[in-house]
Amino acid sequence: PTHTILTIICTMAALKASRFLGLMLFASAQAIVIKNSPVERAHHLLSKMSLDDKIAMMHGTQGGYIGNTVANERLGIPPLNLNDGPQGFRTSDELAGTTTAFPCALAVASTWDLDAMQRYGAAMGAEFKGKGSNVQLGPGMCVARVPRCGRNFEYVSGEDPHLGYKLVRPLIEGIQSQGVIANAKHWINNNQEWDRFTVDESVDERTRFEMYYPPFEGAIEADVGSFMCSYNKINGYWSCENDRTLRKDLKETLGFKGWVMSDWGATHSTSLAQGLDQEMPDGDFMNSTLKEMVKNGTLEEKMVDESILRMLIPMFKLGVMDAHKHGEWDLKKINANVSTQAHVDLTRKLGAEGTILMKNEDSTLPIKKAAGRNGKTTIQLVGTACDSAPFLNGGGSGRVQADERNIKTPYTGVKSAAGESYDVMLIDTDNPVKAVAQLASEADYTIVCVGANSTEGSDRANLSLSHTQDALIEAVASKYEPNKDAKVIVAASIGGAILTPWASSVDAFLVNFYAGQEYGNAFADVVFGKVSPSGKLPLSFPNVENEVGFEPSQYPGIDQKNVYSERLLVGYRWYNFMGVTPAFPFGHGLGYAEMEYTNLTVSQEDRTVSFTITNTGSMSASEVAQVYLVFPQDAKEPPMQLKAFEKTDTLKPKASQQVSFSLSDRAFSVYSATAHKWGVKDGKFGVLVGSSSADIRLQSELVVTKEYAESRNKKDDDVAAFPDIFVLQKTGEQLKASLEL
Repeated sequence: PTHTILTIICTMAALKASRFLGLMLFASAQAIVIKNSPVERAHHLLSKMSLDDKIAMMHGTQGGYIGNTVANERLGIPPLNLNDGPQGFRTSDELAGTTTAFPCALAVASTWDLDAMQRYGAAMGAEFKGKGSNVQLGPGMCVARVPRCGRNFEYVSGEDPHLGYKLVRPLIEGIQSQGVIANAKHWINNNQEWDRFTVDESVDERTRFEMYYPPFEGAIEADVGSFMCSYNKINGYWSCENDRTLRKDLKETLGFKGWVMSDWGATHSTSLAQGLDQEMPDGDFMNSTLKEMVKNGTLEEKMVDESILRMLIPMFKLGVMDAHKHGEWDLKKINANVSTQAHVDLTRKLGAEGTILMKNEDSTLPIKKAAGRNGKTTIQLVGTACDSAPFLNGGGSGRVQADERNIKTPYTGVKSAAGESYDVMLIDTDNPVKAVAQLASEADYTIVCVGANSTEGSDRANLSLSHTQDALIEAVASKYEPNKDAKVIVAASIGGAILTPWASSVDAFLVNFYAGQEYGNAFADVVFGKVSPSGKLPLSFPNVENEVGFEPSQYPGIDQKNVYSERLLVGYRWYNFMGVTPAFPFGHGLGYAEMEYTNLTVSQEDRTVSFTITNTGSMSASEVAQVYLVFPQDAKEPPMQLKAFEKTDTLKPKASQQVSFSLSDRAFSVYSATAHKWGVKDGKFGVLVGSSSADIRLQSELVVTKEYAESRNKKDDDVAAFPDIFVLQKTGEQLKASLEL
């Protein structure tokens, strides 16, 4: 009996030990799975997927978001809940106000501030996640080739590829820091809305790589999870089935490792071989047809596998897969109110920091207390854009609708900030005659609020302000012209460049590129001096319509074909090359304090550019310092190009800050269409440092030796020449005369 009892006890102990060991092994296995890399986890999951499982991920389906894929609960694969847009979560009208109406991308780009871009992205990403969306359909980053393009307000690049390259990286990092996959769009040459579904953009290789690819390269360097291909054709082939631009350029040359989805309805075939991975919003092509192609041998399943891995890896990397276990991607969350006071405060801050002070004659701004009528400073706000019809955002997929109760207009913002020392009045009409009739005979400050609509789906008819606003400004300015103490200020909320024929008639002029729901408070912060404006123009303002002289073949196109015959001469590059002075240049923006640039040093060894900025004014302020390079003439490049910029800290009066940039090989490189790669150019480069592209404060030179260039390039490839385009045919005055004729 004793032996039997001992045997039972030992057996039970062994079973317990075995069970404990099993649990330990199971826990260890679990730990190994969790510790495995996203690539390993993706391959492991792929090995368990049937062909039907794979194809289900390769097209959209009906659901509660703008785009949806089905979940695979058997394998633990969550749905992809894709939603607009590039400047916040776009809701239905019924849910307006449950997300924050942030400033548009162009408005935040006007800060030229990398930290601001990161904060902007993180706030948007948090709201997408709070709404149960794991893919934000943004940011947009196309270069503004066409001033009238209806979507310029959505794009972070303005008219410069390097500006976009730098700004898009922290923006994407901010979005994806919240466990939401960002989407770089629209690849590529989606530079107009006119005929966007059918237009064929004819663009040479060098122009694509130098002008239009760099912002997307920044997205790739930020490890963006997804791309969206556009509606248009490039050189005869639809963007979403363009073997050259999609498979070769994007995936092979630029090295993009995520997945490419189509714009909504932009799929024309089962284009896996050309580089498309996912059809949106449904499955007209990437459906059972794919299965049949695999079965009959016309499509290798390994191509399907590559597309699935391109989706799974960023889903694992950014935590989308693991968050599914905690119910993060539940459709019910779409009804949640995810706007927070912190995000509203950020919207206000970004709106103020992105405000561009275009003109400030005799230090009109900030508003100062003056002994007006009744011993108070009188402020009049004129125009429907001041209150009843403010311009807060653009239209289309980029529009985020705010709750009307949360909208701060210029009038409500100024009224709230003014206090008892000011008498604030509203004249709510755009009719010049009616407005002038209501103006006070004496006023210290008259603010005319204006704007222009911009939307996805159509380009602007022209660059003029909406309705009768030009006449309104002229009428108000004329009313107070004899009284030098009566200051007239124009506040423009717009989606891109505008014409400003009245600029010389007003005392001050401010621009916001759709600042969102806190526009009024942001505007008040600037005009009362709580914030010194430091925004800079991300695009040039022309003097006249079509100042760059686009032929119909260039825009809007002939027989639905556009030829980019201007090549690299986009925006300020064209103005500098042609010797034409724009109304307001790229990079322009004033502040409430003068900034002095001194002590420029340029290291020939490590190509470091350093200088000192000193606040010589009486108010604390920031400055955005800009570095441009002038290429050797035989490089056949535009006269000067932005290669570095930095926003300083807020400098107190008399305070200084040293600014330094280490310029990479790429800054001195030219793309060769012959060798199909970038190459460092040797020769003497001009180094220009300034406050804008037209306000150069310091100059120097830097020499890149032929030996160094050859060592970096490994072989001396010829640069593809541009015929005649860089031979100046007209002087600036001749060009102006021909435009006037």
